[in-house]
Amino acid sequence: MDIQLEKYKLIEWLTSVNDESIINTLKNIKSNFSDTDNWEISISETEKILIEKGLKDIEAGNLISHEQVMKGIKERYNL
Repeated sequence: MDIQLEKYKLIEWLTSVNDESIINTLKNIKSNFSDTDNWEISISETEKILIEKGLKDIEAGNLISHEQVMKGIKERYNL
């Protein structure tokens, strides 16, 4: 997806909107997703480290499928 093109299309569409309820809805969305409301700000350093470790594991191919996890749980708990 070309994010710049999509933004341009949205701006173009927005200039033609005359429905006040749509404008109010968009204003609410904007206020709920402001740049300062970033989830990375609200998590601890430990959580950031664990996320980075997980991303590195993914890149290295250290993955376990859902099926493998479920099989292990069933075996461990005799389900």
